[in-house]
Amino acid sequence: MKHRKKLIAIILTLILTVSLAACGGDSDSDAKNKLTIAHQYGMAYAPLQVMKEQKLIEKYYDGVEIEWSVLNSGSAITEGFAGGSIDVGAMGVGPAITGITSGVPYKICSNMSAQPHKIMTNNPKIKSLKDIKDEKIALVNMGSFQHIVLAMAAKEQLGDAHALDNNIVAMSHPDGMSALLSGSVDCQLTTSPYVFKEAAETGISEVEALESVWPSGNSFIVAVASTSLQEENPELYDAVVKAFDDAIEFLNSNTKEAAEMLCEAEDVDAATMEKWLKDKDCVYSTETKGLMDFANFMSDNGFLENDGPKDISDLVFDNVKGN
Repeated sequence: MKHRKKLIAIILTLILTVSLAACGGDSDSDAKNKLTIAHQYGMAYAPLQVMKEQKLIEKYYDGVEIEWSVLNSGSAITEGFAGGSIDVGAMGVGPAITGITSGVPYKICSNMSAQPHKIMTNNPKIKSLKDIKDEKIALVNMGSFQHIVLAMAAKEQLGDAHALDNNIVAMSHPDGMSALLSGSVDCQLTTSPYVFKEAAETGISEVEALESVWPSGNSFIVAVASTSLQEENPELYDAVVKAFDDAIEFLNSNTKEAAEMLCEAEDVDAATMEKWLKDKDCVYSTETKGLMDFANFMSDNGFLENDGPKDISDLVFDNVKGN
């Protein structure tokens, strides 16, 4: 009887050991099949909405579980990458360059979009940057794409890249629009769809300043992926890249259908969204444009704590095309 009990105990121990090992294997497998994607607000991120709606990553990688997260800034997304909680993200080229040169473990895996950027004002006396004295300018945050573009314009037109730094009030695009319309701030440097919405408001006009420093079509939003995803799960990484290709192709080839998909998020009708998507400055492409020019400006004007990139390969994975 004692021998029988001992044998049963041994068998149960073996079963438990095998079960735990199996659970451990499932856990590792689950980890490889999970993906956290973070992005921000606005039309610039439309490829990700298409990817989500059409399940494009799932099309190329069976069984992947995706968690979608919306954050207020590129810096918040960078913090997620640094903490290991985000695998793929979308942000302005400024925060992306800052993160990469600071050693955050990600690189650009695809370009996403160029979008119209304008400085909008509720003050009819402000026609150019030279008219801005103590007036407040709302933009996403210090070090954002909008901040760097403002600095480019300030250097060209005022002689000092940081001449307007003290005028900046950090606000998300939606909050900045509300502040501009209510008169809480005098100006907002923003992008689509907010520039379109603000232009339709009585008493709001554009401050001519940005076109000469950042031409239409130059990169605004890029997608970044963690180096661990690219190195440890290249099949899933490739699925993400292919999904970006498909989403951007869809946006460029099916504008009317895309407008119907995107209009609800921006609280407009499909016809209005289609008009916005056809704006000459609204460009969706997987190829980067002007990336090294942006990085060199940041390096030359004190926006990077570390050395700037020597070559575009320092910023992008091998599959990315552009300059």
